Amino acid sequence: MIFSYERRVSFSDTDALGVVHHANYLRYCEEARVAWMRQNNLSEAHYPKNNKVLAVLHYQVWHLKPARFDDALTVRLQVRQEGVKIRFQYSMLKDDELLAQGETLHIALDSELKPSRPDPRMLKQLEKEAWTETWLLNS
Repeated sequence: MIFSYERRVSFSDTDALGVVHHANYLRYCEEARVAWMRQNNLSEAHYPKNNKVLAVLHYQVWHLKPARFDDALTVRLQVRQEGVKIRFQYSMLKDDELLAQGETLHIALDSELKPSRPDPRMLKQLEKEAWTETWLLNS
């Protein structure tokens, strides 16, 4: 089952043209990722409640159609482990219309900011996650 996160576009998310500023799509991805962690009881597996943090190594967003003030958005998320890295992919939709897609690549760091294995709770959850290989249109 793909995780979904719902949110409305606030006025402060928009730019002078009345559309969502491009930088906000990355914030929507982060909100969805934190909501996924919360739903899966992984808040204790991440800073500040743990000495581990999922640092962002890479991110990209493909903008297909604009979102506007007060649009109801759904952010769908899938996640998988790739060695010591964790990859999240996102689709951002208004109704069933695809507006944007994104991807973030993370690595677990310890309190000294050195690479480490993710918390065992995170690893256990990642084993359960579904992944669709061809999800992103532009990768």
